[in-house]
Amino acid sequence: MKRIVSIIGLAILWQVSVSWAQFAPVNEQGLAWGHLHLYPPDRQKEVMAWLALGGRLGFNLSGNTPILFPGILILINDLQPTNKTGQALGSAGSLIDHVGFKVQNLEESTTNWKGFVAWWKQGNWGLKVEPGTKPGQAFVTTPGGVKIEVIEDRSLQVPIAFDHAHFSVQQAGLPKIQDFYAKMFGATPLRGEANTLRMSGGNLIFSTTDVAPQPTIGRTLDHIGFNADSAPALAAFTKDVTAKGAKFYRPPRNSAFGQTALADEFGTFIEVNKGQRAYFDLKQIEPNTYLVDESGRTQAQAEAERR
Repeated sequence: MKRIVSIIGLAILWQVSVSWAQFAPVNEQGLAWGHLHLYPPDRQKEVMAWLALGGRLGFNLSGNTPILFPGILILINDLQPTNKTGQALGSAGSLIDHVGFKVQNLEESTTNWKGFVAWWKQGNWGLKVEPGTKPGQAFVTTPGGVKIEVIEDRSLQVPIAFDHAHFSVQQAGLPKIQDFYAKMFGATPLRGEANTLRMSGGNLIFSTTDVAPQPTIGRTLDHIGFNADSAPALAAFTKDVTAKGAKFYRPPRNSAFGQTALADEFGTFIEVNKGQRAYFDLKQIEPNTYLVDESGRTQAQAEAERR
């Protein structure tokens, strides 16, 4: 625990430039890509691996360790009780087979990830780097088993940025899952790209598999999340999807960052939180974020429960 605290304390040294790392503007549904939530067997190792990939520590506003990339927030917590083996349950073969990032220079990036060594540590903290199947592509697997497709984009204005989440479903489910993300979250078809939907901040790519994918719930990459900029925006979204017949993984709640968690009926769930931009910039924190805790309790309520 002390070692984790020391990592979090480094946030003072890693002051985040909002121009470098932030979410995209919200879409017509009031949403943008928000976060990937990880529960690896070795939290410290996973944190250090994502930092080695080029992430930066964000402001610590919850029990998670926040790692920031342009367009996405990686939240890392401890292994979930549902993982009885204590081993890494990777993303490959699950509904979200992998996620994608773009880099300015693929050769330079993969070389750094393979041999990143500094005086204060050895090795690359368990990152597994493999060549892709086409030019300008590679794959990286984190120590917790999260598979990452890496794509070179020389026009990128930052060294690395979030690009997409890649879903694998059986053929019969392909139109259903695309319709779900379009209807509930406002994702739109990407022109010229088959089976690809655009969300503000990144894409949703869908492909078919002959074998039924495993659920993401309980794996290292447990779920994905979108961000609403305010409590009213989250309330409006919740009202809208309720009218559309949404099924909730857990009931909506007014907690520190709010939470509306929708079940997609394919093997994962999607959190929609409010005000997560504050992880990048404390000036964007909402008052009701610090007036209630992560469970939605006021200070008085929490003290009453302790009595």
